[in-house]
This record gives sequence, C-alpha cells and structure tokens, in this order.
Amino acid sequence: MLSYEYILRVDEKGRIMIPKEVRDKLKIFNSVRLIVNESGEIIIKKRERNIEKYAGYFRVDWSKLAGMDIDKILNEALKERSEKWLRDILT
Repeated sequence: MLSYEYILRVDEKGRIMIPKEVRDKLKIFNSVRLIVNESGEIIIKKRERNIEKYAGYFRVDWSKLAGMDIDKILNEALKERSEKWLRDILT
C-alpha cells in the first residue's frame, strides 16, 4: 500500500486544506473524522457515507440519494411523522 506525506498549513482560523488529489482519491465530500491520540498524533479518517450506514434498512434506490445528507432527510421524515401522529391522537 502506498502512503503519502503532505505538509499542510493551518490558516488563521485553525483550518487545514486536504489536497484535492487526496479528497478525490478517498471520495471525501464534506467531512472527515479527526482523531488525536495521547502521543500527539493527529489522524484524519474518511467517514463512512451516510447511505452505507442505512443500506438494508429501507427499500430505496440509494444511488439516487448519493451525496445527500441522509441523516437530515430521515430526521425530517421522523419529525413530520411524529407531528402527524400527535395531531392524530390529539384530535
């Protein structure tokens, strides 16, 4: 397995930029996990896509939802459903 080392600058707001070639290769779209261990190492890991974590739970064509925030969609759907449920039992 090949590994690469990059020297990244930290801007005045504490942000670093992951090089485009790395983002493209790892298919990083919007967020990553940052792990800091006791020895002071910083590890950046690709997060699993939200779609993958829900695969098999629903009968959905997940390919049509690629790149969408599935957590947000499901939370909104649950909120709407619970609001409807409350309206139904209170009326």
